[in-house]
Amino acid sequence: MANIDIGSDEDLHQTMMMKPKRKGLQLTNLPKDILCSILSRLPIKEAVRTSILLEHWKHLWRCHSNLEFSLRSMFPGPRTNGPNDVRPWKDVFIERVDAVLQQHSGAGVDNIQFQAPCDDEHGDRIEGWVRFATASKTKQLILDFSATHHIEQHPYKIDLRLLDDSKSSHLQSIKLCSVSLKVPADFKGFRNLKWIFLADTNITDGDLHHLVSNCSGILEFLGIAGCGMLRRLHISHLSNKLKHLQVYDCRLLQAMELNFGLVKLEYRGPSVLLSPPGSLLLADICIKLEGICTNSLEYMFTKLGHNVPRLEILTLRCREGKRWLHCEENCMSLFI
Repeated sequence: MANIDIGSDEDLHQTMMMKPKRKGLQLTNLPKDILCSILSRLPIKEAVRTSILLEHWKHLWRCHSNLEFSLRSMFPGPRTNGPNDVRPWKDVFIERVDAVLQQHSGAGVDNIQFQAPCDDEHGDRIEGWVRFATASKTKQLILDFSATHHIEQHPYKIDLRLLDDSKSSHLQSIKLCSVSLKVPADFKGFRNLKWIFLADTNITDGDLHHLVSNCSGILEFLGIAGCGMLRRLHISHLSNKLKHLQVYDCRLLQAMELNFGLVKLEYRGPSVLLSPPGSLLLADICIKLEGICTNSLEYMFTKLGHNVPRLEILTLRCREGKRWLHCEENCMSLFI
């Protein structure tokens, strides 16, 4: 673990030795599974540092079940974020992640996150991280390669076949940010996935419909943000059990065909047409429009109620001015 700066081993050891010993149950005497659970609540950098405390603690961190790799967690102390520093820090980040994963036991990882401005240049290394996640039967996976400032880069092209049911049947939650996303024709779907968030991807209408339709009917949350190629959101597949839809800043989006079982909708962006296949179960709608549109407001207050008879809360936000409107039948608030 020479590549990971975990601070002074001598200082940490002296600090532990200075503490008075107490009778009774000691932390060092706890069963291994309990110690692993405790270490998994520490950031990975701090968990690694515990390996120098006692001989039988040397390998305990390798059972860490909550692996969060980010620039903040992997680099101690202040770090500059200038354009000239991005590539060296990115290379060091990748090396440190690889060093941890190579020494980890590879079992029982509930949550694994990779958050750094990586791109397709290191696609082979990233694919290795994804394979580690699936082999460790992770339940939550985050691949967030968003840059903190504008960087000229080629997004990592993720192969969803690495994550489908043939490879990762334990996956329940996935977040993909700043990746190139194409759903293969032989994609086998997600059997246990309940939560999906996609941000700044190039996913198309057809690929998104294919992806959602292959979630085996248990998907509960779908979040989409900054996906600039979407024009029509079609998620009305009868087998879907989607309850919560979040759509932010998809600039070309013109219409949304929603699942009839949807309960909560959060939308931010230009005015769009809602075209459900029938009466929706929506009880909570929050819509933030980029500007006041007479047609949109007319639709909200004259036609929307026919499609969402169970609506309890309607929140509209627009930029110009501010006023409140109340409706006796439903609990509605309008911010303008």
